[in-house]
Amino acid sequence: WHAGHGQLTSGQMRVLLLLALVAVAAAAKSRFPLTPGRYNTTGGPVNDKLNVHVVCHTHDDVGWLKTVDEYYMGANNSIQNAGVQYILDSVMLALAENPSRKFIYVEIAFFKRWWEQQTDAKKDQVRGFVKSGQLEFINGGWCMSDEAAPFYVDMVDQQTLGHQFL
Repeated sequence: WHAGHGQLTSGQMRVLLLLALVAVAAAAKSRFPLTPGRYNTTGGPVNDKLNVHVVCHTHDDVGWLKTVDEYYMGANNSIQNAGVQYILDSVMLALAENPSRKFIYVEIAFFKRWWEQQTDAKKDQVRGFVKSGQLEFINGGWCMSDEAAPFYVDMVDQQTLGHQFL
């Protein structure tokens, strides 16, 4: 993007990223043909193939552009399109559909709220995802420190709060 046009919007950035991924995939397709079947998600590079490492994870802001309630419920999407409860619902469905899928969750503030709304059967299913390694909690803080806790004591406090729930 050149001077005079300002910064790219998030939508423009997504389009550029998608175009870049399509270009890489198209270039790689001729050298590394895709083979139908199940993907090996156990890790490690494969010789003579394009190795791409994708980590499905969250970075759900706990009160950045919208209130915590707006982010969780998916309200006020004129500011940002986000509904954290739906992310968690769809992730759990996807993990249940395919045991080779994995997901990393970060923000315990949202997870705790979602967890408290679940049935005992759903909680048992989620515990199973954690036990099998399909679902991991990374950081374990109430939120990501980069957005809500700029001071050391605040970072320790929000980490402690998230870890106490886990």
